[in-house]
Amino acid sequence: MAILHFRMYRVVLLFLILILTVSCTQNQISALPTSTVPVSASTDSASLKIIPFFTTESDPDQLAVLQSIITEYQNLNPGIEVDIVIASPASRGTRLLTSLASGADLGIFEIEPALMSQWADAGYLLPLDDVVTNIGTDDFVEGSLFRQNNTTYAVPYAVSVYGLWVRKDLFEQVGLPLPSAYDEVLSAAKILTNNQTYGIALPAGQNIATVNYFSTFLWQNGGDYFTCDGGVAFGEPQALEAVRRWQALTQYAPPGFTTWGFPEQIDAFVNGRVAMAMYAGRLGVQLEESHPELADKVTVIFPPWGEQKVTLGVWSRFAIASGTKNQVEAKAFLQWLVSDDRLLRYDNVLPGHMIPPLNSVREEALSNPSAYTQKHADWIKAFYEWSAFTNHPAMNMGSVSDGQFKRSDVAPPWAWEVFGTPGIVDTMLQNVANGKDAEQAWRETVKEMERTVEAWKSMHPPWKSTGCN
Repeated sequence: MAILHFRMYRVVLLFLILILTVSCTQNQISALPTSTVPVSASTDSASLKIIPFFTTESDPDQLAVLQSIITEYQNLNPGIEVDIVIASPASRGTRLLTSLASGADLGIFEIEPALMSQWADAGYLLPLDDVVTNIGTDDFVEGSLFRQNNTTYAVPYAVSVYGLWVRKDLFEQVGLPLPSAYDEVLSAAKILTNNQTYGIALPAGQNIATVNYFSTFLWQNGGDYFTCDGGVAFGEPQALEAVRRWQALTQYAPPGFTTWGFPEQIDAFVNGRVAMAMYAGRLGVQLEESHPELADKVTVIFPPWGEQKVTLGVWSRFAIASGTKNQVEAKAFLQWLVSDDRLLRYDNVLPGHMIPPLNSVREEALSNPSAYTQKHADWIKAFYEWSAFTNHPAMNMGSVSDGQFKRSDVAPPWAWEVFGTPGIVDTMLQNVANGKDAEQAWRETVKEMERTVEAWKSMHPPWKSTGCN
């Protein structure tokens, strides 16, 4: 199956490259103005310059703020139109691949982490070093930019940091302290699973949510997927321990969790079906909006799955397709959007969930006078503090070595083949959740991962990791 999967991937990749070669020509890009508020982009008086804008941020308030920012920009730049296209986070990767294969103009888009490295190497992404320089390179938080071969290909607009949301009232009712270690979480999940609630929400569908949450178990227990030089590290015993710990907790998840992704587990916690759930700041915002009576009964703690202090951090980044029609205009709008007051307004829609990537904007975001920010300052400050301990499976290869966490900013170039939807890891976890023996499933996954990585390397013989110091 792995060989067949790889052959299919190779055919699809060749097809994508052929389409890109025929339909997209590389245009030379002139430098952007040095101001962080660009001058009016060049326009053709005979026709409108359309910039496609592909986003998964579909919250109504977010869309309203985005639309107001776009309207301001269009008023300042007659002849420019930014066209919003919405997709779900779960389908983002496949939507991008489909759009590319069909020859659609992707314009500005939220890049799927698992595709970043390959698309940069394939020439699908427009270099954005001038955008970063104009905004101010030193203002970007360390690790926020996506660079490959000393070139910036994706610019961030926020990072979402993941913690463990806990119903304090349910713990108090049974006389349990808030958990500070894995065994305490497991015990609490068992005790709190009854006719009214389940202990914990854990997605086990074939999607990136399942991979992301499991990854925190892996890292905290001293394991990783790959080494810094591109070897497969998932065969180490720490990985099996992580699988077993994850499986043990799934006993106390609600029925149907084996098909869950991001939204189902948020709903389970917000609607009082579970006592614990792992998510970023969006959960708190939704809880306050839909069930404010529960907000005072909830807190968020650092996930306690193992000894290493590391959690999931999802950087949301914009890239620009190298084949987009209006490249200069696209870069000018992107630069305007992710700087100064526009970035602050966009990120402040979801305080604590969309943490700004610019140090200057972070200071202002923390002093946001909104009622939510004032009421739940402890939640928000926790996410800001934990941002220093974040990692991502498709963006940080070899961050855990010899049982110690030190974040690497090198992306595994075969991320899509391993973490795509469906991928190797989420398929394993769904099988384990459905009753397959954990060790057998893990061993089979290690072998498939090794075959997949070796197959990728055989097609890219010059590749060499730059991740090891």
